[in-house]
Amino acid sequence: MKLEHVVSIDAPRSRVWAGLMDLPAAARCVPGARDIAADGDVVRGTLEVRVGPVRLSLAGSVIVEQRDDIAGTARLRADAADQRIGGALRAFVDLAVTGDGPTQLRVSTDVAILGRIGELGQPLIARQADKVLAGFADCLRKTVAAT
Repeated sequence: MKLEHVVSIDAPRSRVWAGLMDLPAAARCVPGARDIAADGDVVRGTLEVRVGPVRLSLAGSVIVEQRDDIAGTARLRADAADQRIGGALRAFVDLAVTGDGPTQLRVSTDVAILGRIGELGQPLIARQADKVLAGFADCLRKTVAAT
């Protein structure tokens, strides 16, 4: 499943990029994220999220696979599983920042959903992803405005 999001952040590109590349801080901006801990280049945590009538507790990790500070692009890989429901996901997230105050953040996500989580249906999953991204963008705006 592919998801595309573009958000505008009224802050300098350098601050937006720094906020995104501070993975533990960026992870704390994700609504429902908890138990965030950095282990070297890997950030681990749990995402509590409701998709339709089902509450998921996705325990997993995020790592930066590619990063170009000059171009303002990065590729993240996220792996997570919900033991209770019996399912997992792997997401590749491409980030790109352009412009400079306001800065445009483009988030392109390619998600593979495995097991029973996939039975929830792509429209429900996409709607919840939209909500999570909107909450993340709001938190990121506040974070980079405060620096």
